[in-house]
Amino acid sequence: RTHFEHCLFWKLESKKEALLILSKELDTCQQERDQFKLMANQLRERHQGLKKKYRELIDGDPSLPPEKRNQVNLAQLLRDSREQNKELSEEIKELKQRLAEVQGDNKLLRMTIAKQRLGDEEVGTRHFPAHEREDLVQQLERAREQVHSLEQSLKAATDELQDVRAERNVYQEKAHRLNLEINHILGNHENHILDIDALCMENRYLHERLMQLQEEVSLLKSNIMKYKSALESKKNCKVYSKSNSSALTGVLSAKQVQELLLSEENGCSLPVTSQSISDLKSLATALLETIHEKNMVIQHQRQTNKILGNRVAELERKLKTLEVSGLWSLPGITYNVSLGQRSTSFIQYSFLPFIPFCNFFQTSSTFVTLFFLT
Repeated sequence: RTHFEHCLFWKLESKKEALLILSKELDTCQQERDQFKLMANQLRERHQGLKKKYRELIDGDPSLPPEKRNQVNLAQLLRDSREQNKELSEEIKELKQRLAEVQGDNKLLRMTIAKQRLGDEEVGTRHFPAHEREDLVQQLERAREQVHSLEQSLKAATDELQDVRAERNVYQEKAHRLNLEINHILGNHENHILDIDALCMENRYLHERLMQLQEEVSLLKSNIMKYKSALESKKNCKVYSKSNSSALTGVLSAKQVQELLLSEENGCSLPVTSQSISDLKSLATALLETIHEKNMVIQHQRQTNKILGNRVAELERKLKTLEVSGLWSLPGITYNVSLGQRSTSFIQYSFLPFIPFCNFFQTSSTFVTLFFLT
């Protein structure tokens, strides 16, 4: 009987401890419930605030035009959504961490209860209740399904990669056939095979040069019209002499300007009359027009230099591509070409392929010289 009472006493003690543990767990769950309620209320209040702000943004400022109002609304919505996403991501991380801690505490508490129930202090981690075993089996099945889906995705990606490679090979063969067909149509030179990229580059360069030449032609036409009007005004003038230079036409040569300035320095100043003032105004106008013309010439020359620089850079890239691909070996002379403040790398050019390039630069330099002379 004494042994039975002793066993009953220990059972009651174990039940008492289990009740204490369960009461503590109940208190913890109640606290977590209160925390989650508080978080839910905060989220509800935040939702109401965001909803109110969203409606204010939708209504917009009536003083702004509709387009500006829509832009402001969209920008504000984007900023608010980004801030909200950041806050929600932080809250999700915190909730995940709390969930992991709670799951660990629950697992430890269940193992403690199982040990007290079985009376074995050496119960290992291999003992799981029935509901935990069911959860583990479900997790294992879900993991197997995920592995199977990943294998299917990998297989589909491999098949797609093979299709893309086959399509790439088809396009490469098609480009090669097009190059051969163009070469055959344009003369069928075996030693000089044309390339579509080279033709596009040449076409783009010629288009830029054509636009440049059109601008230069328009400038020359304006100069011709001005000189033509000056000649007509000279023909209409009956009296024209060196001393009485009242018929300044707005187009002066450098010699005429120099003579006027020298006459001013030698003391032969013009009389202060309305005619002399008009002559000086005409001289100033002619000088301003000449400066404007020179500025236009410099601007066109800069554009020409820019086009030539782009052409040189494209040819350098093309030659380097051919050199890297092994289609053209470039031993021979070394040239250094600088574009503006940036200096390109040294490139090896063989002499014979570089002759057309040199001829191109000779033609361009002749054109630039003629442009300055005009």
